[in-house]
Amino acid sequence: MAPSLHVVMYHYVLDPETAKFPRLKGMSLSDFRAQVAELSSAFEMATLESSLAYLDGTYSPRRELCLLTFDDGVTDHFNNVLPVLAERKVQGIFSVITGCMDEHRVADVHMNHFLMASLDFADYRNAFLAEVQQSDETLVKQVDANAAAARRTYVWDSEEVASFKYFYNFILPPDVRSPVIRRLFERHIGPEAEVAKETYLDWEQARTMQSAGMVIGGHSHCHRPLSTLAEEELQAELTLCRSLLDRHLRPQALWPFCYPYGKLDSFNDFTVETLQSLGFCCGLSTEAGPAQAGSDLFRIRRIDCKLATPRSLTTASI
Repeated sequence: MAPSLHVVMYHYVLDPETAKFPRLKGMSLSDFRAQVAELSSAFEMATLESSLAYLDGTYSPRRELCLLTFDDGVTDHFNNVLPVLAERKVQGIFSVITGCMDEHRVADVHMNHFLMASLDFADYRNAFLAEVQQSDETLVKQVDANAAAARRTYVWDSEEVASFKYFYNFILPPDVRSPVIRRLFERHIGPEAEVAKETYLDWEQARTMQSAGMVIGGHSHCHRPLSTLAEEELQAELTLCRSLLDRHLRPQALWPFCYPYGKLDSFNDFTVETLQSLGFCCGLSTEAGPAQAGSDLFRIRRIDCKLATPRSLTTASI
């Protein structure tokens, strides 16, 4: 059987001794270091260039390929991930949210993560829904109305947490969600701009990562489900993301894009057309599975890092 490309997806890589939110669902630094060693011994560690060459049929590897990708552009990636990859001469693909870097904003999705990592979930959920109800009481009735989609999107969460996260990210209109989450965030976590500076890469750090052989990609400007945006709004969102990458970073031969949330229903054909027109070379989804030669470059499947062992990856490709 021909080799496959296994694109591994990471978010938080935490050092428990220094992490501001140690209860975040991420991988520990020690586990990450061990995993990279294991993957490096079992696979050909791919670059973005070799991965795309494999997918378009111009490169035939002798063994299975593995590409490491990191979403959201958080400082964990500079402090914890970069030294490990640089030591092993492994390339990582780091997809950044340009609005968080350029405007010192905390993405709504991360505000939710940080509050869940800091508070009792039931207390937080109740406080959040109480404030939403003051704005529009009909919305609260939808919190558990999308259980099947929630389970598919948030496979690592309990049913209650998954339903809340789906309601929060996909159902609530931003003009309702954002004021509520910002009030709770300021109350329980701290000033948004200060937290943003601690949480996300700055442009200088991103340039340093490029100089170390890493590739920076786009992850949108505001991290919203792109399929929910009107075409004009979507075009503005992606154009701004690309323009900031070009303005602040070193030139790259290839510019990848990672879809916020990443399931097939979180982006659409117009999203892909817009990315292509802006010069992005590929699109990374969160749909699970290996990528095969001939796969759609703008619907590349990935594997969650929790499942990324040599045995599980090679079994998944059979």
